[in-house]
Amino acid sequence: MAEKRRPSKRQSRPKGQRAQGHVPSRRGSERSGGAAAHGTPRTGTSRATGTPRASRGSRGSSRSSLGSSMGTSHAARYGTSRASHRGTGSRAPHDTARSREVRGTRADRGREVRSRDGRGHDARQPRKMLRPKDTGLELRREEYGQTSLGARSQTSRRRQESRLRKIRDLGSTRPPFPFKPLIAIVAVLLVASVGVLAGTSIMRALRQPAQTQEAGGKVVMKGGRSTAIDDSAKIFTTTYDWDNATTKRGRISYKMGGTVVSRTGIDVSEHNGKIDWSKVAADGIDFAYIRIGYRGSVEGNITHDRRFEQNFDGARKNGLDVGVYFFSQAITAEEARDEARYVVRQLDGYATEYPVVFDMEPSTSGDDRVSSLTNDQMTAIAKAFCKEMQKNGYYACVYGSRADLAHYDLAALSRYGFWYAEYGKAPTMALRYGIWQYTDSGKVDGIDGDVDLDIDLTGALEKVQRAEKSKAQ
Repeated sequence: MAEKRRPSKRQSRPKGQRAQGHVPSRRGSERSGGAAAHGTPRTGTSRATGTPRASRGSRGSSRSSLGSSMGTSHAARYGTSRASHRGTGSRAPHDTARSREVRGTRADRGREVRSRDGRGHDARQPRKMLRPKDTGLELRREEYGQTSLGARSQTSRRRQESRLRKIRDLGSTRPPFPFKPLIAIVAVLLVASVGVLAGTSIMRALRQPAQTQEAGGKVVMKGGRSTAIDDSAKIFTTTYDWDNATTKRGRISYKMGGTVVSRTGIDVSEHNGKIDWSKVAADGIDFAYIRIGYRGSVEGNITHDRRFEQNFDGARKNGLDVGVYFFSQAITAEEARDEARYVVRQLDGYATEYPVVFDMEPSTSGDDRVSSLTNDQMTAIAKAFCKEMQKNGYYACVYGSRADLAHYDLAALSRYGFWYAEYGKAPTMALRYGIWQYTDSGKVDGIDGDVDLDIDLTGALEKVQRAEKSKAQ
C-alpha cells in the first residue's frame, strides 16, 4: 500500500495566503526595496533597539499600498500595460527554478549588492534595473543640455559644416605658394653655377702650359716666349746694334726699323718688400720676373719665397706678363731636377708668359755649396733643371753675369737661351741673349727702394734668327 505523501507547505497553503517564514521572491524583494527606497515608514521593532515591529499582516498590507502607489508612478513612466502588472499588488507568477534561485542560491547572492541603510546597518538590496535615464548616454545628454539624440546629431553636423566652411575660407584667403619666384631663384642659381664652372674651366685652360704631345714622344711648346738660340755656332755672334737703343727716365728701349721691339720689366723677390702692383703697371712696366724659391747655400734646403703668391697674383691681376726664377745651390743633377719639380708644383698648372729661369751664382769667396763645382758639373746641373722644366711644358732659361756664365758650356745650353746681367748703357759681351738686366738701381712707382730693371729682346732675337734662316735658304 502506497504511503500517503505529506502535503508541502506550498500545497496546503490556500491560494493568495503567504506561508509563515516564506522568503519573498525577487519581485517582492524589488517591491519592498523600492518602498524602502521611496522612504515609506516601517513599523516594528529593530533588532538593535528592540522597538516593536508590525505584524506580518500589516507589513503585507503596507506592501500592497506601496505597490499600488508604485504602479501608478510606473504607469506614468512606462505605460498602462506594465503599470497594471505592478499596480495591482499581486505577484506575477514565476517558475520554481527562479524561486529556488531567489531563496539564497549562490548566483542570487552574487547579484545582490551590500549597502548600508539609513540607520547604519547592512542591508541586502536587490540590483536595481537599469533604465534608459541611468545610462551614460542619458547622463551625457543632460550634461551637454541636450534632451534628444537627434538634436545633438544635428548640432554636431552644423558644427562640422561650420568648421569645413572656415577651412575652405582659410584656403581661399591664404596666399598661394610662390612657385614662380622659387623657380626663378633656382634658375638664377643654376645659371650662376654654370657661369662659375665655365669661368673656372677657362681660367684653368689659360693657366695650363700650352703644349702638345707628338707621336714620337717629343714635347712641343706652344705659346709663351722663348730665349732659345737656333744655331749654337752663332751663340757669340751679336744680333743687336746698340745705336738703335734709347734711354728715357733711366729705362732702355730697343728699336728695329724705327719701331720699338723691346719691353721693359723688373725682377723682384721678398727682399723688395710689399709692392703696389697697380702703381707698377701704371708706371710703364710690361713684365715681371718673380722669385719662386731658393735653396740654402749652407744646409741646402729648398725654401719658398714668402711673397711669391702676393707678387705673382698682383702682377697678373694688373696686366703684367710674368716669369719665375729659382735661385739654385744644387750640387748634383738630381738636386736640380728636384728644384725643377718644386717649381712645377708651386706653379700648379699656371702658364707663364716668360721662361722659367735657372739662377746659380757661385760666390767669389767660396763659402757656398757650388763654388767648388767644375764647369762640366755646373753645366750638367743647369741642363738637368732646364730639361725637367721643358718636360713639364715650360720654356727654360739660364741666368748669369759674365762671371757666372763663364762656369758653363754655353753651347750645350744654347737650346734654352740666356738672361744676361751686365750693368751699363750697353752690354760688352758678344752673346745672343733674349733678356738683358741692365741695372740694379732702378726706380719704379709702387716699389720702395731700388729695383732691378730688365729689357726683353726676344722680339728682336726672333726677327734676326728668322732673317738668317731665310738668307740661308
